[in-house]
Amino acid sequence: MKETAAVSLGDSFISGEAGRWQGNAPIAETTNTDMWGTDRAWTCAFGGCWKDPREVYGNTYEDPSTGKNNGCHRSDVAEIKSAVFPVNAEVNYACSGAVTDNVLPTAAGGTSFKGEWPQADQLRGLARQKTVKLIQLSVSGNDLGFSSIIKSCITTYLTPGRDCWKNWDWQVKELLAGEVPRKVKATVEQIRRVMREEGYQDGDYVFALQSYPSPVPLSSAYRYPDSSLGLASERYRIGGCPFHDSDTNWARHTLVPEIAAMLERVARETGIGYLDLQWAFDGHGVCDRAARQPTQANSELHPVPARDAEWMRFLSWGIVHPQGQEEESFHPNSYGQKALGKCLSEFYARAQNTRRPMYECLNTPGRGEEGMHVEPLG
Repeated sequence: MKETAAVSLGDSFISGEAGRWQGNAPIAETTNTDMWGTDRAWTCAFGGCWKDPREVYGNTYEDPSTGKNNGCHRSDVAEIKSAVFPVNAEVNYACSGAVTDNVLPTAAGGTSFKGEWPQADQLRGLARQKTVKLIQLSVSGNDLGFSSIIKSCITTYLTPGRDCWKNWDWQVKELLAGEVPRKVKATVEQIRRVMREEGYQDGDYVFALQSYPSPVPLSSAYRYPDSSLGLASERYRIGGCPFHDSDTNWARHTLVPEIAAMLERVARETGIGYLDLQWAFDGHGVCDRAARQPTQANSELHPVPARDAEWMRFLSWGIVHPQGQEEESFHPNSYGQKALGKCLSEFYARAQNTRRPMYECLNTPGRGEEGMHVEPLG
């Protein structure tokens, strides 16, 4: 009998990008400390202590096609790894920066990415070797240009100008109304085709799309006030969340919900499951006043606890607190990934008794990942 497997496909939000960190320390990176207990790349053994991101990302830290340190960033606590399933193997093919074309099989126009075959082709090989029981897919953010939107709004905050959202709202709505859902739907259908060609019936495994957790809270929940001071503002210097109120409210009220709604529609149209993550980090977003940053009193042995921490990576770029890689910014950190893994565990367990599982992932105020749970959507 073949061993069983659960597999994740897609982009950085499920690959494990930012899993190196647990919480956000507002200091510049050092080579000889654990960054107030936030840097999981800090490791000690006989002979001393040092930093090695490969302790978290393994051989996916570097991009083999360029030799640069911006690879797939599959962390040891990525959602599929943190979840608990009754399977023999949890396999992560998702890759930071991937778009739908990098998930599609080669036969359907899929393209290689960062030295690897398209993810659906990798899935085909796995489906032959093992019995796949779950396919969890996170995709569309890069097709939509999510990182460009974030960078644009950061630039607006740090330089004269306001209302970054007005430059993007029409473009996002246009993409969400046509091009992006078509690409996501085609990706889902091609993954189904691959599995059918390998002898699987649709009911033999759980297949689900998931949305994205909001990286920032509503403006009313910020720890730091909006400001025209740019680089000198607390939102930038301390919080690492340099967004104007109007832009963050647009992201929370419009961008994140509309992406979620699009993905839910695709899931319903293609007959697969759906896990809504947009509310998962409420109270734990970057700069949320319900959460806190660590202090000098924290360390690797005594980190800020998950129940109190920010679960998203803050802006790891600039002159104030450059840490790790810029690509890690505004992705779930290790606490966030463990929280999502807890939801995925429960989602899969419930999906066994549901023809088309549709759930949302929620947290419990005052608790860490152990307080995560799913509820029927809508």
